[in-house]
Amino acid sequence: MSSGGEGGVTVGSKQFAEQEILGYLGYHGLAENTDLDVVDEVSLGGSNTNFEALKNDNIDFYWEYTGTAWATLPPQQDEVISDSDELHQRLNEEFSEEHDLEFLDYATFNNAYVLMTTAEWQDETGVESMSDLAEYVNDGNTDMTIVMDAEFEDRDDGWPGLIEHYGFADAASDLDTRAMEAGLVYQAVNEGESEVGMGFNTNPNIVRFDLQVLEDDEGFFPVYNPAPLVRQDTLEEFDEMVDPLESIANSLDTETIRQLNQRVSIDNENAEDVALEYLQNNDLA
Repeated sequence: MSSGGEGGVTVGSKQFAEQEILGYLGYHGLAENTDLDVVDEVSLGGSNTNFEALKNDNIDFYWEYTGTAWATLPPQQDEVISDSDELHQRLNEEFSEEHDLEFLDYATFNNAYVLMTTAEWQDETGVESMSDLAEYVNDGNTDMTIVMDAEFEDRDDGWPGLIEHYGFADAASDLDTRAMEAGLVYQAVNEGESEVGMGFNTNPNIVRFDLQVLEDDEGFFPVYNPAPLVRQDTLEEFDEMVDPLESIANSLDTETIRQLNQRVSIDNENAEDVALEYLQNNDLA
């Protein structure tokens, strides 16, 4: 019997705006489209807390990012996979065998690291992708500032790996790179304190400040697509939950989630209200 009790499922989530939105999209998507008794455990905790709750039959599903599951949940893989379909397939092979869990369809938005700039700087330089940035820097344009958080500055899948991968490590040593708190980077780029900055792809400040994301045209960064991670026994018992959850996942793209995130984390709207309104406006509830 599922954790939601007879005829029911329990929904978990992590404890930040995007995850609360996803949690309530799932919660109300099921409540409005099935006869299931849906139990609210949104904002339960971090990845490990939700994963253990799932394993221990305390919740039935939560939205997990594919890159997070691959790299941080048992058995923790070091290989970087930048193709969304491949990662989703390999996760399902592994998690089915190891944990009796299944990832449903993933949303196309990718909450990964990005490099971003202003439209003005992009128009001035023609830099629209990371390959463009590498060529620009290698051509001697090193009188510029790039801001990032301290973790990105040191991670193999951050700045050191990026400049090696794109072939401008030598020239990058002449750039002015500065570390600052991640949340301040968006404003620093917007206000012209730096030409380029590190961000997270779905952060609403990208929309707030109309920043331009450089295309990762060689697929350096891992993918972080969210998908409902569900107990297999729950799916066997309540297969009617699949269509509503996958319809929600298939409706979410980067621009949509940025706007929803902005309403919650910047405009201070209620995550549950935002999620329910989105479902109603998109014929998902």
